[in-house]
Amino acid sequence: MGLFDFIKDIGFGGKDDQEDKIEASIIEAVKKSSLNVKDFTLKLDKGMATIGGTAASLKDSELVRLIVGNHQGVEKVNDDGLKVVPATPTPLINSQAASAPSPTASAQTNASQPSKMVAVKKGDTLSKIAKEQLGNANRYPEIFEANRPMLKDPDEIFPGQILRIPSDALNMAAH
Repeated sequence: MGLFDFIKDIGFGGKDDQEDKIEASIIEAVKKSSLNVKDFTLKLDKGMATIGGTAASLKDSELVRLIVGNHQGVEKVNDDGLKVVPATPTPLINSQAASAPSPTASAQTNASQPSKMVAVKKGDTLSKIAKEQLGNANRYPEIFEANRPMLKDPDEIFPGQILRIPSDALNMAAH
């Protein structure tokens, strides 16, 4: 996917951690996340985190990127080595079938669309972000769920943190 910017001096982890400790902390956070990512690799060099492995979905790859990038000491994430290989292959569409898309085909299409990434600003809450991004503050649980396991509590977000707004939630807001 590419190179993504984060704020190096904020995030998870302690202020005095050295890169090897930060690296170990990040690897542990990815392992604890229960995301479907195999052969995860991480190299941290002067604030640049280079990650690799195989994610089973676009959501898993986005969340791994966010877990890594939202750690203190990480300024940039290069995820060129992180590949998305779905656990179940996408079914072929029968051209002779009815032209109306099935609900599952629509869901698969949305799931394969990249999510929007939003930086938390001072004074933001998940409700405020939901109002701005989805048009309804009561939809904050969708953002919270889209950022699990990185977020453990909807009230524990911090300025500079990057959150994902899933493409299916954005599509629902457009209707």
